[in-house]
This record gives sequence, structure tokens and C-alpha cells, in this order.
Amino acid sequence: MRGYREAYRAAGHPGASEVYLRVPVYIAETEERARRDPEESIMHLFRSIGGQLEASARLSGARAIEQRAERGQRLQTISYEDALRDKMIVGTPDQVAEKLQRLRQEIGLDGILAELNPGSLIPHALVMNALRLLCQEVAPCFH
Repeated sequence: MRGYREAYRAAGHPGASEVYLRVPVYIAETEERARRDPEESIMHLFRSIGGQLEASARLSGARAIEQRAERGQRLQTISYEDALRDKMIVGTPDQVAEKLQRLRQEIGLDGILAELNPGSLIPHALVMNALRLLCQEVAPCFH
């Protein structure tokens, strides 16, 4: 992020650059529910994205350097535990707030764009509960 912000200033852009992370987020009252509730939807998301990425490797204009086929295969075969550890923010409100604080400190994020229904298969009531927890319990930690 430091390099990006230095290049932003060097290019003469006004004001401070802002950096946001788009990330799947799921919050529930217990860690067990936070991990269990979105599993089917999350795995559907990674299988779909992986398949699309792999298929795009065969399209005209795809560059080998992008390694689309390999990246697509990795997404299609990722384990749920690896997805939780490396690709998402999942947990109780306290756990999610702590993860976001760590990201903020480590890479200097200005905010997140939370995908609360990654894969679009999480029931509406659960998504609304995750949104409520995000707004009422996580967001106040950042003001």
C-alpha cells in the first residue's frame, strides 16, 4: 500500500488516496454458526468463479502470464478451511472487528466493501442478521 500511496501522490492526485478491500464477510452470534451457516454458499461462489476463470483462459486475448487456468483450478478445489483462513472474514462480531483492525494496521485499509451473501445462497434472514451485527457491533469499533 505504501508504494501505491507514494505513486498516487507522485502522479499529482489531490488529497489522500483511499484503499478499500472487497471481501466476503459473514458474522453470527457464535463462531460455530459463523463458520457453518455460509459454507454451502461460499463453496458455490469459489467453484463458480474458479470455473469462469478457468474457462476464460481459453478465450482469445488471454495471456499466459495471468495463469487463469491454474488460478481457476485452485479456486475450484480450495477447501472450506483454506477459504475461511485466506479469502474471507468470518466470525463473531468481536472476531470480525479484530480481523479488520489487524488488516487496517498491517496494510493501511481505509475500509471494506463487505459481501454479506457470497455465493447468493445464504438465507435472507441470516444475511440480515449479519448486516445487523456488522452495523451495530462491528462498525462502532471503527469510529
